[in-house]
Amino acid sequence: MIPVLLMSFATGSVYCWTLFVDRIEAHSEVFTPAILAWCFSLALFCLGISAALGGKLVERDIKKASLYTFIFFTLGWLLTGVAVYIESPLLAIIGFGPIQGVGLGLGYLAPVKTLMMWFHEQKGLAAGIAIAAFGLSGVFGNPLIEAFLQSGINVYHAFYILTVIYGVACFIAYVLIERPELAGEAVESEAHTKTYSLAEIVLNKKFILLWFVLFINIACGLAIIGNERQIYLTLGLTNDTMIVMFTSLNAFSNLIGRVICGAAQDRTDKKYLPYYVMTVASMIICGAAMFLYFGAGTTMMTALTVATVFGIQFFFGCGFACLPNILEQEYGMKQLATIQGYMLTAWAVAGLVGNQISTFIIDRENPGSLNIMYGVLGALYLVQLVVLVGWVKSRNKASAAATMEVPSHVAVAK
Repeated sequence: MIPVLLMSFATGSVYCWTLFVDRIEAHSEVFTPAILAWCFSLALFCLGISAALGGKLVERDIKKASLYTFIFFTLGWLLTGVAVYIESPLLAIIGFGPIQGVGLGLGYLAPVKTLMMWFHEQKGLAAGIAIAAFGLSGVFGNPLIEAFLQSGINVYHAFYILTVIYGVACFIAYVLIERPELAGEAVESEAHTKTYSLAEIVLNKKFILLWFVLFINIACGLAIIGNERQIYLTLGLTNDTMIVMFTSLNAFSNLIGRVICGAAQDRTDKKYLPYYVMTVASMIICGAAMFLYFGAGTTMMTALTVATVFGIQFFFGCGFACLPNILEQEYGMKQLATIQGYMLTAWAVAGLVGNQISTFIIDRENPGSLNIMYGVLGALYLVQLVVLVGWVKSRNKASAAATMEVPSHVAVAK
């Protein structure tokens, strides 16, 4: 449990990027908002790609995957600090993007399957805890980073200090992480013990539709997380202590969403049900915020923003936590990390899109720009709901066809 939590805690620090943005801009004018937005977007793009390419490594050698996580993740943070010091936007993009991204992808996959193996009777809760630790970084990381940034040290010194802190966490995780000898494998159906080819997975209609559901959910979540501090600044909120309190509160909502929804999956055979709830609820939240903003004063707009961001982050975390158990039900444990890696290419593409949505729409001189942003997010959640309905219908149709093909004497594990 400890190495899983440490690794996820360290790699989850990518979501604290919003606290650095205006501080780096103030440090040097060579770092424009667009450049800093691409640092974050490329980090998540490379996370998804490295997860897709590294899934088989995680299946084969958890130790080596953890070592690579330590090397690439800490090197990425170190190079970003150096880039800010020497005022090199290119090095910042490379360090925080591709280099850190490799560590992020491997460091995200490794804890999930490992914990699901140790707690194979409660896979949903196990996945939720592993992924919740990724969100936990924001709960503790945001106040920690803000304390460094307000202490009077240069912003690049904060990167150096955090490199040491997160690097130690990743190294301890590498040393301690192990999988149970029996790998937590429960008896599975014949379909769940077969080896799927890349084409059988990614060209399947069910996979494609679920990929789009995940893509939209992540893009909407990143539109908030990538510019959360900037959203509060747009409202005229300049109290740094209050801003970090809000960002930590909303990071906590992300965390509890992962645990609660993951645990809820263990109580139902329909692992996709939390997806329905989170999609409809997110759509309602965004629509309500968009309309209530009209005529609202600054205090009311701030309260609405905090509540809206809290809800979106809760269901954003829910989407991540529910995915491993859905994939396990569809494909079994044998190739879970590999298939989850393929699915996380949705995170890669959403990383390029989500943060750019809010960066493009938000105008710090115009609080009304937030109405537009929530309207766009609400429309995207509506599309997500339509795609989700299509996925469930496709899944049920495929399950019914498979049941008819299985001889009556063959027991199918649930």
